[in-house]
Amino acid sequence: MNLFDEINDVIKKLLCGVMQQLTITDEDAFLNDNVSKVVRTRVTAELCSTLVKLHNLKISDHQPMIKKLTKWLLDNQNADGSWNETHIKYDKPSTVFTSVCALSLLETSESFPDLNIDEEIFERAAKFILKQEIYYGEYRKSELVHADILNVDAMVAVFLLKFGNRSSNENYIKAGKMAVVHICSHQFIDGAYPYGGPYRAYPYKYHFYIPCIHYQAVTLYYLIKTTPYIKSEWLEHSISSGTKWLIKNQKDDGYFKWKNSGLNFALYLSGTYAFVLPVYQNFLSNDTNLSKLMEKSLNVLKNQIIDNILLRWEKGSLKSIITGFLEARKGGSIGNYPISFKFLRIMHRLHREISRTKISNQITPSKLISRPTGYSAYLGTVESSTNHPDMYMTTEALDALSSSLERMNDK
Repeated sequence: MNLFDEINDVIKKLLCGVMQQLTITDEDAFLNDNVSKVVRTRVTAELCSTLVKLHNLKISDHQPMIKKLTKWLLDNQNADGSWNETHIKYDKPSTVFTSVCALSLLETSESFPDLNIDEEIFERAAKFILKQEIYYGEYRKSELVHADILNVDAMVAVFLLKFGNRSSNENYIKAGKMAVVHICSHQFIDGAYPYGGPYRAYPYKYHFYIPCIHYQAVTLYYLIKTTPYIKSEWLEHSISSGTKWLIKNQKDDGYFKWKNSGLNFALYLSGTYAFVLPVYQNFLSNDTNLSKLMEKSLNVLKNQIIDNILLRWEKGSLKSIITGFLEARKGGSIGNYPISFKFLRIMHRLHREISRTKISNQITPSKLISRPTGYSAYLGTVESSTNHPDMYMTTEALDALSSSLERMNDK
């Protein structure tokens, strides 16, 4: 079986699990999450994007479902143009969710013009996003997260560039390009993009100007989507350098070297192995050996599927606990932080090493860690002491995997 068919098989399996958690009415449909009990606009948007791409590839036809998902997304846009970011105890307007939802609807409108999605939907979303700009190319993540998060800036850039070119709006195009310039200006000399910018931190206690394997893949995934609109050697060089950093931090068996990833709350996120596939696909002409690494990444991803849903984190074992404990000091010491904070970061990593070995069908709030290490405010996120099937990771993976099929089909 070739890689295209293998990826398609994984998509089919994940779709089987996702479709079982859909709430469907006569008019619309949206995704539930049987574990977190939270309804998130983003996961519904990513499912819609996946089905649209599969339709375009003539792999499957879900037109009635796409119509229902679109209706629900349109009905859940706020009056100010935003969509809310929802967690267990948090539900606020969000730049990142708005970018994802608006981009999904934009792609849907291109493939299904008969749905007659009003251009005002995108106009309102773009205006909301621009109001979230803190400084040139820097956007607050949400109403409560004012830190500059580079992968969020990348998502913003894709939507603004795509809609700006479609509507011939130079302000949106300029803002999208500025976000890309901002991201690339902070790239470290070794190719890593820091998770956050160095100037604004809230609600983090400290700046997270540190590398992160998961968000490296996410940032690259969205930066690559900006290349049809920005023809530039500096952007190509940045993406190439960033991709090489990912490759350098992946072992021969396909698993990542998480000891070199400084962001604790993104440690071992399973969706990473899906995001790298379209990133590597973009780089194949530069390194033909990458096809083997793509196959290994896909195999790792397959191993994280339980009941057709991705686990939140890469599975752990007794062996991984021992290795993780030995490596925790290195990973926890990444960044220019006080010794007391580095100690807390090391403890958090040790906790994650144990938690990811314990598979459960529910989120079990940790009694040791009340919030992810580094937050100065509690935002409703929960550090679980168990590893669980995660709809968030699953729909992110579906979006990335279907994008990988698109790239393969184009070539």
